[in-house]
Amino acid sequence: MNYSQVCKYLDDCLIFGIKPGLVRVNKILELLGNPQKKMEFIHVVGTNGKTSTTKFTAGILKYNGVRTGYHISPHINSYTERIWIDGKDVSEKRFSEVFKKIYPHIEEVNKMNLEGPLTQFEIITVMAFKLAEEEGIEVMVLEAGMGGRWDATNAADSKVVGLTGVSLEHTEFLGSTIGEITSEKVEVIKKGALVATTSCNEEVLKILNHKVKDTGSKLFLYGKDFYIQKKVSLGLDGWLLDIKGIKNTYRNLKLPLAGNYQPLNLSLALALAELYMKTKDKELIENKVRESLKHIRVKGRLEVIKEKPLMIADASHNPGGIENFVENITAYAGNRRKIIIFAVLKDKDYESMVKKIISVSDVLILTSSHNTRSLDIDKLEEVVKEKIKESANSGDDHKVVLYKIDSIENSIKFALKISDINDIICITGSITNLENIVR
Repeated sequence: MNYSQVCKYLDDCLIFGIKPGLVRVNKILELLGNPQKKMEFIHVVGTNGKTSTTKFTAGILKYNGVRTGYHISPHINSYTERIWIDGKDVSEKRFSEVFKKIYPHIEEVNKMNLEGPLTQFEIITVMAFKLAEEEGIEVMVLEAGMGGRWDATNAADSKVVGLTGVSLEHTEFLGSTIGEITSEKVEVIKKGALVATTSCNEEVLKILNHKVKDTGSKLFLYGKDFYIQKKVSLGLDGWLLDIKGIKNTYRNLKLPLAGNYQPLNLSLALALAELYMKTKDKELIENKVRESLKHIRVKGRLEVIKEKPLMIADASHNPGGIENFVENITAYAGNRRKIIIFAVLKDKDYESMVKKIISVSDVLILTSSHNTRSLDIDKLEEVVKEKIKESANSGDDHKVVLYKIDSIENSIKFALKISDINDIICITGSITNLENIVR
């Protein structure tokens, strides 16, 4: 199989949907000789901020001399973005090679009737473990896909665990309350783990403390054990930060990413990297941390992809993410006319997302991503019109010009056609393939 054929196979696996459980992934890992037992792991769970935290942590460790990899999801432009090996996304060639090696075992497991075939996420997780084993990775930083307890990444036994924040998501699988969802996420904490969190939610912390006690683990809290000492905004160029870590203080860190949530993500990443180094009786080197940040890029997180007119991509695919997007765009856009392109998946809480999106939109273009889970545009339009009407009835006189276009690619072309040099175009929600579209 070549890379395009592998991608087609993985795309087709989306029809198998989301199937929480470890039976399939554990079986294929067993058939492969359990590659996940040949390295160490840092696990990042939570609702928002996982991808950035995972990338920061891996980069910091790599520049401090640790052979590090990561596994994230979803991707923006290519499946190869999901697996990073010691400083680089895996190549299309290596991605395809590893898939071909595990393919016979995929077929074998799929014939075992283990509550259905392997899902796309399970396959890519196994590929990440196999690649890391073959490339001699010392520690893999894992972003949990959904929840924790039954997530494929939980086949790994993590020495260090990070929890970002917790809000309502995937309620049909994880539970309908913050407490129920937290209980699923903390199940990645194994015996004797070192755990850090930036959550300040009392209910979350109560459940987390209970899990830490049960597993004989140790918990480090934001605001007590590590925190941001100084934060200076550089606008869309990012932040200048002083961060007090668990062990040391890191001064004049230039974080080249916009978004008021990124400093908090970096503080957690530093804590996780410090905790991992602690297990090796080592410490982070401040100038190596500073160097690692020069190479950080997080696609689709308030990412500037065009400057004239200013075009920003922000893959905020749940209510918490959209709330952050609205807050940041309001701050950065000023009086510019805001043209928002929005797509969403049908299994998200899109009604609350729409309510926030219309509050910041001058022009709102509704569209769909190339995903079988995308919400039908007609249904999205129906919800948007309903929320605009509710807003008007409550006395809000903010006007939104509404369009409906069949694809993100055509939506961008249309936005560029109707925009002028002073506008800001934002692509948000569930978005993919932006690099190919904008070229």
